[in-house]
Amino acid sequence: MDRCQLIDLDLAWAVRRLPRETRKLLKEEGPKLFLAGGYLREIVTREPASDIDLFVPDKAAAEIWSKRLSEYAKVGRLPYATDNALTVFTKPLTTQFIHRWTFSDPWQAIKSFDFTMAQAAIWWDKGVAVSSGSWKSVCSSRFYPDLAARRLIYTVPDREEEAGGSLLRVLKFYQRGYRIPLSDLGAVISRLWTGIERKAWDENESIRAEIVTGLLNEVDPAIDPDNIIGGEFQEDLEEDPARPDTLP
Repeated sequence: MDRCQLIDLDLAWAVRRLPRETRKLLKEEGPKLFLAGGYLREIVTREPASDIDLFVPDKAAAEIWSKRLSEYAKVGRLPYATDNALTVFTKPLTTQFIHRWTFSDPWQAIKSFDFTMAQAAIWWDKGVAVSSGSWKSVCSSRFYPDLAARRLIYTVPDREEEAGGSLLRVLKFYQRGYRIPLSDLGAVISRLWTGIERKAWDENESIRAEIVTGLLNEVDPAIDPDNIIGGEFQEDLEEDPARPDTLP
C-alpha cells in the first residue's frame, strides 16, 4: 500500500466541517491526536457524516482529552464510555476518542483499517512555531479509486478485533450501494471463522448459528436488541437515545 494525500479541497472541507471545539483540541494536541476513518470517507462522497473518530496514543490520553473537549463544548456531562471509545456529544457531530486500538502514527492507524475506503487521516502539524503550523493528511493509494467505484476491498488487517466486525460493515455498506469482490467477501467470512472454536462445528446447526450470532452481537448489540438480548439493554437505550454507534 502506497502513501498518498487527500486533495486540498477535501482536506479543507474536512477541517471546516469539524465542530469548533474538536478542531481546537486537534490543533492543541496534534500530531499525537489525529482524526481518521469514516468521517473523511463521507467528506469525499458528500454523504451525511455520522460522527468523528479521533485516535490517541494511549487510553490515559483519551480520558484527559475527552474531558477537556467536554469542557470546551459545555455539554454538561462526562464523556460516554464504552469498551471501544469515549464519546463527547459535540454538535453537530459527536466526537469519539477511540482507545481500544491506540496509535502514535496516523499511517500505522489507517493501515490497520479493514477496508481501503476508510484509509485516510488528518492532523495538525505544529511546525517549528505555532504560527507555522498546518493541516496534514495521509491516505492509502486505493482510497480514492475504491471510493469512486463504491468498492469494498478488504485489507485483512493484523489487529485484535471482533471477529464479526468486518462482516457487519459489509452488510452496512452493501445497503448503501457498495459492492465487494467475492475474493474479499471470502476473506471477511474467513476472519469470522477464526472467532469460532473448532469444536463448535461438531455441534448441530442451530448451536452453530447461535455461536455466529453471538459473535456478531458482540460487535454491535443494537443490531437486533429485541431478539438477541433482553429488556435491560432496551431500557438503557430508551434512557439514552443519543447512544453512539460502537462500530469503528
